[in-house]
Amino acid sequence: MKTKELNKFIVVITILSFIFLLINLGLSKSIFIKSLGYYLYYFVLLFFIINLIQNFIDSKYNLKNNFLDIFFLIVLIIIFIFDKFLRTFLNYDIKVVIIGVIIVRNFLFFYKNIDEQKKISYFSKKLLIHPAKSLVTSYILLISCGTILLMLPISTTVSPKIDFINALFTTTSAVSVTGLTVFDTGSDFTLFGQIIILILIQTGGLGIMIFSYFTGFIVGKKISVEDRVTMSFMVSENDMKNIYKNIRNIVLITFLIEAIGFALLYMKLAFLYDFSLKTFFYAIFHSISAFCNAGFSLYRNNLSDFKSSIFLNLVICFLIITGGISFSVITDLFENLRNFINNKILKKHKAFKKLSLNSIIVLSVTGILIISGMFLIYGFEHHNILLKENILTQYLMSFFQSVTLRTAGFNTIDISALKNYTYLIMIIFMFIGGASGSTAGGIKVNTVGIIYAYFRSILNNENKVVMLKKSISKETITKSFLIVTLSGILIFISSLILSLSEPFSLIQIIFEVTSAFGTVGLSTGITPNLSYLGKIIIIILMFIGKVGPLTILLAASKKVDNASIEYPQAEVNIG
Repeated sequence: MKTKELNKFIVVITILSFIFLLINLGLSKSIFIKSLGYYLYYFVLLFFIINLIQNFIDSKYNLKNNFLDIFFLIVLIIIFIFDKFLRTFLNYDIKVVIIGVIIVRNFLFFYKNIDEQKKISYFSKKLLIHPAKSLVTSYILLISCGTILLMLPISTTVSPKIDFINALFTTTSAVSVTGLTVFDTGSDFTLFGQIIILILIQTGGLGIMIFSYFTGFIVGKKISVEDRVTMSFMVSENDMKNIYKNIRNIVLITFLIEAIGFALLYMKLAFLYDFSLKTFFYAIFHSISAFCNAGFSLYRNNLSDFKSSIFLNLVICFLIITGGISFSVITDLFENLRNFINNKILKKHKAFKKLSLNSIIVLSVTGILIISGMFLIYGFEHHNILLKENILTQYLMSFFQSVTLRTAGFNTIDISALKNYTYLIMIIFMFIGGASGSTAGGIKVNTVGIIYAYFRSILNNENKVVMLKKSISKETITKSFLIVTLSGILIFISSLILSLSEPFSLIQIIFEVTSAFGTVGLSTGITPNLSYLGKIIIIILMFIGKVGPLTILLAASKKVDNASIEYPQAEVNIG
């Protein structure tokens, strides 16, 4: 049997593998269908082994060319060997695990060799020519897959099972790293459902395209020019030669910071509770959720039980801030720290690199917003919800809520009990959000910095917009105002629709809408009680908030040939 013919069989087997998973996850109680699932398992396993042998023979026994197959074969062997040991700690079906491993291997196999399929290659290249469309499409596909998985009976503990709209809402909230929920993540979802949500958060936080191309680098997939254009669009990097380096740094930085956060959280939670696997998973979940600025929590009252824990609050804040200032700023800080050590400590006298203007804007505006937010929340709520706490806890709660306010969505105070003027301040902060290129949402602090520089130049009658002896391009200024205008219009229209369809106060609706658009996740408690129309509006807002309003416009736009025509200038009275 030829390799290409066998690959067609592997496509069929992959589809049958999904059918097997659906059968085993409880979609049917028929004895006949369950028996079919039993035979499907051995059928898939047989063709997997045949494919491994065939690939090995075709490559003339080259181990390097079969690295992917060897890796997954070792994984399966380890699963078989340690199956009995793992069963003492975890309750799982080994057949489901093995089929899952084979599905992952098959997807990676086809992803690596997709360029050989002319029809698929043509479609993918045509899509990748337009980076904005590629980005939007990738998120739609991820949300679709997540919705299907969360609708499975194995994903939830509620009865009847979660319906389509609520599954779509939860998936979109996870992928957009928002954190708005219609169900309690810790009690209404099973371990399987929580793992699905965690994967969606991680993939959405990093970006599915980054995951996709990083996987391509690992498995040895050739990266085309179209791929590089798409990735340069995503990471805002004009020099396409550094694309691989940037993607590698983004993934490694993410995993490193999340690992540090997990270790610190596990130490604290193990000290408070125990060293069980549940504590282990809780530490992983909250570390990833915090760094990705998702705001999902497995605790019923979010993080309110830890409002007085200085250590845990600071760890979560560290993860939120690092995830919200962007990967480029983190890399810039690391490079400056390394230069400082070389010059000041090791005395190597290497060329000193200053922080970029982008990093200075992000760090300055972020610092101002965190400090001002803390004092505003403390000042407004000191005689209200904070009154019953001691002075140290009051400031700690104010600081934590200020950090998490602009994008993360965790809370240690009861959001539903705040005053209206506090809501107004929070709405402004949520609208601003985090930094461009980060896991955060909103119009971005970079945009606020550019607009501030523009107004300052107008007040000083300056011809050019200058920040720290660097001029800002007209295109950047135009985009900044366009982002603010589009975002404001979107929030206004959404608030208007919800005010007509929902029985809640206007301040609650604006708060919910801004929280969704800014991918924050804070709520006054109205999320589970929204109508289907209300949930659909919030879903759309979360999606647009994740990909960005400009990206949506670019994806919907058509290429127009601008003729070199100049029109007569007209005078229009304004102001």
